[in-house]
Amino acid sequence: MADPVIAYIHAIHLAATASEAPSASNKMDGISDAPVNMTADTVESSYLGQDNGWKRSMTTAKSFQIPISGHLMRNDPTHILLRNAFINHETVWLLIVEDESAAPGSQGHRYPVKVTSYEEGRTSTDVVTVSATLTGQGAPSAL
Repeated sequence: MADPVIAYIHAIHLAATASEAPSASNKMDGISDAPVNMTADTVESSYLGQDNGWKRSMTTAKSFQIPISGHLMRNDPTHILLRNAFINHETVWLLIVEDESAAPGSQGHRYPVKVTSYEEGRTSTDVVTVSATLTGQGAPSAL
């Protein structure tokens, strides 16, 4: 019987280049949520008379979005990179490390993304929060 996956992420990193490895300098402090939402486009593939009038479809291009959120660390280099990537329409790489002691290729995933929304939240009784939507720019790869 298969075991459930533990909902623990060792670290989240944001890198300016595709070749950057996870390190202390690109670790995103303060981010507490980063679900990966994958979808696929579909096209209708049925024709008249097939399956007694029931439609069929086939998948085409796949995509993903990663909404991240947490506490803003204004002077942290990764938070600055996140904001600048939004302002300048740049591709950055989100590195999600699930098991840093695993062999290379099974430590986690590297996601090429563009920041398509960015928000800093403020209330009078709490710390400043940050949330952003990261939209996929190609296939994720193993880390």
